[in-house]
Amino acid sequence: MKAPQSGFYTRNHTDSHSYDFYPAEGERAPLLIYVHGGAWRFGDKSALLSSENGVHRLREVFAEAGFACASINYRLSDEAQFPSQIHDVKAAIRHFRKHAEVLGVDPNRIIVAGGSAGAHLTMLAAATGNLGDEYYDGPGADVSAEVAAAICIYGVSDLRTIFEDRPLCGFPEEHPDDDGAEWRLLGSTYPAPAGSDAELNWSKAQPIDLLNRAEASGLHRCAPIAFVHGVADSCVPSVQSARAYEALRDRGIPTMIELVDEADHADLRVYADPILEKVLAWVHEL
Repeated sequence: MKAPQSGFYTRNHTDSHSYDFYPAEGERAPLLIYVHGGAWRFGDKSALLSSENGVHRLREVFAEAGFACASINYRLSDEAQFPSQIHDVKAAIRHFRKHAEVLGVDPNRIIVAGGSAGAHLTMLAAATGNLGDEYYDGPGADVSAEVAAAICIYGVSDLRTIFEDRPLCGFPEEHPDDDGAEWRLLGSTYPAPAGSDAELNWSKAQPIDLLNRAEASGLHRCAPIAFVHGVADSCVPSVQSARAYEALRDRGIPTMIELVDEADHADLRVYADPILEKVLAWVHEL
């Protein structure tokens, strides 16, 4: 395949605000924007080009279906605390919408996808595109950051309960990859000190809270979301996706969930062709 086109989605031409773009063959193609995982503290956009765990298959399957694809970097938690990460995701969505004609994509068919920490940010983007909340939007909100749909792969929907959810699902409470990911992102452990920035961050950073009051249209509009999660995920238990799926289903918002037997976190089996083809078919039905 050809090397991706690289660029920057903000005026700050830094690696943290860079992207790789994989154009489609046709004009006004739907666009898939991928947000990488890595506990909000590591990882980068290269995962969509080539990966050991199969993330790149997401690009290949959607590209074969006529999608343009993009993969973005964003500020990690050692560079900036939340909500900088969701600001970056929305800035990227706005960039691709603003430059849709030049890039040959349809600004009304932008889909955002992410894995793990990237799926957490993806859920937030899907649920706050029409909210008009400066906390989530960041600068440059004169261009819409709404998306047509989202794909969340082994994502975190509630950072407050993840340690309780592990034993609930039969796994140890601690995981080797933890390393304080939550407090590094939000500024403190939970519960945060009263009146602190961290307390606000903890109150705002939970996708499940937004999904529990989501609507199909209006101020609290949430884009349709597909969830994919391994049943044997010992890092982010699958109940995190199941609860998010149930919240949208109960509110009449288009959603789907695919639970993958025996698959752990970032497992190759999650990106098997039959799984991704189900997600693609769901997207086509919207």
